[in-house]
Amino acid sequence: MKVILKADIKGVGKKEQVINASDGYARNFLLPKGLAVEANNANMAQLKAKQDSIKFQKSQERQEAIKIAEKLSKIQLKVPVKAGENGKIFGRCI
Repeated sequence: MKVILKADIKGVGKKEQVINASDGYARNFLLPKGLAVEANNANMAQLKAKQDSIKFQKSQERQEAIKIAEKLSKIQLKVPVKAGENGKIFGRCI
């Protein structure tokens, strides 16, 4: 029986993963405890819509990060510090 996991289950799969579980395991353990839902057309469509939404959101965040990175790459900072005769800065840089 194909099911969609609603939580991470050790040894079985991760959240929102479609797995093929045995009928007894799915009916007697996964479904009653709310750890999975049956992978019918409606649930599969809902899962796909959610994944598409997350993918779109990540692409938007990536585009914003690229814009910010471009702005930051144009900025130059000059920090005056005291240095010894050989050009080494005093103190430790961690």
